[in-house]
Formats: sequence, structure tokens, C-alpha cells
Amino acid sequence: MSPFNNLKGLFVSTMRILTRIGLLLIIFFTACQTDTKPVKEVEEQVAAPTEKTLAFQQINDQLKADINNPSLYLKRAQLYKQYNDLSSAVDDVDRAIKIDSLIPEFYLLKAELLKTQNKLKEAKATLDKCMLIDNGNIPARLELGFLALVVKDYKQALNYADAVLKRDLYSAEAYHLKGMIFEEQGDTALAISSFITAVEQESNYYDAYIHLGLLHMNSDKILAKGYLKNALKLQPNSLDALYAYALCCQEKGDYNEAIETYHNLLTIKEISEAYFNLGYIHQEYLKTYDVAIDNYTKAIAIAPNYYEAYYNRGLCYEELKKYQLAEKDFRMSLKINPTYTYSAIALERVSESK
Repeated sequence: MSPFNNLKGLFVSTMRILTRIGLLLIIFFTACQTDTKPVKEVEEQVAAPTEKTLAFQQINDQLKADINNPSLYLKRAQLYKQYNDLSSAVDDVDRAIKIDSLIPEFYLLKAELLKTQNKLKEAKATLDKCMLIDNGNIPARLELGFLALVVKDYKQALNYADAVLKRDLYSAEAYHLKGMIFEEQGDTALAISSFITAVEQESNYYDAYIHLGLLHMNSDKILAKGYLKNALKLQPNSLDALYAYALCCQEKGDYNEAIETYHNLLTIKEISEAYFNLGYIHQEYLKTYDVAIDNYTKAIAIAPNYYEAYYNRGLCYEELKKYQLAEKDFRMSLKINPTYTYSAIALERVSESK
């Protein structure tokens, strides 16, 4: 083969390689031109900070600028309390006390936090320290009185209440404390007298109205309704006030008002006792057994061991002559509480009726 032919072959191979390189360059530049089009930036979805986050961020920024300010630690402790982080709240109050140990407000908040956690001895010790700083501190004396009441040291509780009244004859809280002491001791007359004096000193004393309503429930239901209505005016969504008022209406025979109040309560929170009482009204007084059964069923759904609800539902089934369902409920009631005589008697009765 001649050298010319070799050169010719080499030339052809070189041209092929150059052609391929050219094609690759064309593809590359075309791709680059395509990529030069503006690309929309993907916006990062960042969740907006919550009210809680913002509140803590603000107080934390303040503490960074003034780290030895006890009032700021107290402020953050109250924020922790608001969000039910009681342990962190106590830690912050302790920091405030470490910086300034002569502020009664710090000890009062710490005692409240400890009492909420059922640390009663620690709460009392904290209040005693408060009293050493300020022997005339009325809120501390009242809290010590309530703590004494919790452990049933009635004499000590009364001493604290009387000590407050020596300093402030118009203290509604002190009269309220005395009312609770007398109520627990079974002295209804003195309890009522103390609670009445409390609302005379402070007309919007919700707790005193609740106690007055309950104490009059057996003796004067009209008066009881009046007191409980006052409580509801002050706290319309109070579950305690709604339940007590509905029960008072029920026992007084104001069934429509009782039903309405129970339903109002249940829109706020589903409570097994409210459903049970609705069932009882429809069963015992209105004789609408299907409605009663529905309410007892809802009570059982919330409280599966509610043996009285099984028993009452069984009675409704019995009235409707649905004896198998009645028998099933009576057996379930006895399974939960084998000593419940009413279910045992009812079970024997429906067994004979089948």
C-alpha cells in the first residue's frame, strides 16, 4: 500500500473525529443556550412563628440584653405557667429569687406553681419564707390557710383566716376560706354565713356563689338556682357552674331548662355524667326511652365502666320489652360491679320474662 493511501486513511479518520467533536460542541452550546432561560426560584415554605414562639423570643431577647433582671425571669416564669411548663416556671422563679431574695411576689408565684404540682410541703416552706420577708403579707397568709385546709388542719386554717381579717376586715377571700372550713366541718349555717359575707364584700366572687348554690340545693332550690345563675353570669362557660345549675333544675323539676343546660355543657365538653343525667330525665320523667338509651350509650362510650349507665339502659330496654338487650346490660353492669344488687334483681326479673 502506498504512503499516499496511508495519509488518505489518516485524513479521513481525523475528519471523522473532528466531525464528532463538532457535533458534541453544537449539542453542548445548544444545551447551554437552553439553560440560559430564566428559572423561577422555588420559594421556601417557612412556617410563620406561633404566638408562643414570638412571646418567648421577645422575652429571651430582653434577657440577653439584661441577664440579671429578676423581673424578666418572673415574666418568663409566668409565660411558662401560661403554657403549662411548670417545672421551667419554677426554675425561672428560682433565678429571680437568687438575684433578689426580698420580693414577696416571687415566693407567691413559686408557691402557686408548687401547689399546682401537688408539692404542698414545698409550697408551705416557700410561703413561710415569704412571711419572713413580709410578715403582713395577706396573700401569703391566705395561701397558708388554704394549704392548712387541704391537709384538714382546720384550726390552723381558721387562725390564718382570722389573722387576715384583723388586717383587712373586708377581705372576701378570708370569708371564703372560712366558709370552706365550716363546710368541710359540716357546719352548714356558718358556711353559708361566711360565703354570703364574701359576696357582700366582692359581688363578683364566683367561687362563693357556687358554694352557696350547692349548699342550698337540698333546702331551697329556688335560692340555689339564683346563686348558680349568678355564677354563670360571671363565667358562662364554666363546666362546674353549668353542671350544678342543670342538676339544680333537674331536681327542682324544671326539666326543659335542665336539658338545655346539659346540652350547652356538652357543646363545651362531653362529660359522661351529663349524658347520664339526660338519660335519667328522659327515662324517669319524660318516658322517652329511645332518647334515654341514646344518652346512656354516649355516657358508656366516654366511661366504659359506668355500671349505673348499663343498669339504667337495661331498664329502658326492659320497658321496651327488648329483654335480651336488657339482660345483656344487666350482666355487663354486674361484671363491672358484682355487688350492685339492683342489677342482680333486674337480671333475675328479665330472665323470667323471656
